[in-house]
Amino acid sequence: MTIKLSTAARNFLAGIGSYKDLFQNGRMEIYSGSQPANADAAVTGTLLCTITDNSASRTAEVLATGSVTLTGGSSGSLNTLTVNSVDILGGAVPYNTSLNQTATDIATQINRNRSNVEYTASASGAVVTIKALPGTGASPNGFVVASTTTTLTKTDANLSGGVNAANGLKFSEPSSGAVSKLASQTWSGINASSGTAGYYRLYGSVADSGALDSSATYYREDGAIGTSGADLNMTSTALTNGIATSINVFQKTMPNA
Repeated sequence: MTIKLSTAARNFLAGIGSYKDLFQNGRMEIYSGSQPANADAAVTGTLLCTITDNSASRTAEVLATGSVTLTGGSSGSLNTLTVNSVDILGGAVPYNTSLNQTATDIATQINRNRSNVEYTASASGAVVTIKALPGTGASPNGFVVASTTTTLTKTDANLSGGVNAANGLKFSEPSSGAVSKLASQTWSGINASSGTAGYYRLYGSVADSGALDSSATYYREDGAIGTSGADLNMTSTALTNGIATSINVFQKTMPNA
């Protein structure tokens, strides 16, 4: 068994959400050859098949984003920050050294705020970007970002740009510590090339080309393919161009020891 999770996926499981949340509305790609060294690495081998909902073309999810841009001041604090009238900050953040460092401190506090379960934050320069979690799609579009400050000046931008995923893979509700493909959904794809299936890469809901991910951005899982005893078992690993491939069983069980 050779399951490999990307750094972003491991970070998500460690601090934010569930396995189901990671890969809901995603896709699976089947490749020839051996797995890359890790799931952050670029895919290798030949792409044999892309698995979606009933072989349909998938629309990737786009996560809605908003922002707070610090525009001036050399003292004071960001006192409150809400999205859709819900606090995501969890207490005032004082000015620290520079606007850029203060923005970093704000993003860190948002991510550490245990009462904030709907958004993540990052900082670039003096801009704090607030991003909705996977699975929310277009629903947060228009949510108002509102902050208050002492001395500091800032500009708030409401959430926008979210797009719902379509024809992605779906999982059932967990049971007995395991999560499985949704029984009512057909996981399938039309083979793009002929070859022997060696490994799969499962992707999250957002667009991901499978290239090297050096910034821990993308949710991915790699696993070996075989006919028995593998991470993904198939009736046959020989795939033929133009023929449909279906994944009938896919289940992940959380360890209990």
